[in-house]
Amino acid sequence: MNPESMDRILATEEELVPSSGFLASVMERVQEEASAPPPIPFPWLRAIPALVLATAVLGWGGYEFARFALPAAGELALASPRISATLVTPLKEAGWVAGSLAVSLVCWLLSSRLAGRSGLL
Repeated sequence: MNPESMDRILATEEELVPSSGFLASVMERVQEEASAPPPIPFPWLRAIPALVLATAVLGWGGYEFARFALPAAGELALASPRISATLVTPLKEAGWVAGSLAVSLVCWLLSSRLAGRSGLL
C-alpha cells in the first residue's frame, strides 16, 4: 500500500466515540480505588527468625557436605575427632533425640507466642 491510499482510508473512517456512561463508570472505578484501604504490610519482624534459621540450616548443610566431600587422604582440620567404635552409635542416637527435642521446643515456643499475641489463648 502506498501512503496516499492509507491516508484516504483513514480519512473516511468514522471518529470513535465512547458509549454513554463509559466515562462515569471509569470515574466510579477510579474513586473506588482511591478510597480503598492500603494493602497490609508484610510482617518482616516475624519473618526474620525464620530467615535466619533457614540460612543457618543451609550453612550447616553446606559445611557438612563439604566435610564429607573432602577426600580422606587430605585429613584437613575439618576432620572429626577420634571416638571409639563402641560410643559412636549411642552418641548418634543421643544427638538425634536432642535435636528433635530442641526443634519441638522451638516450634512450641513460637506457636504459643504467636497464639498469645493473637488472643487465641
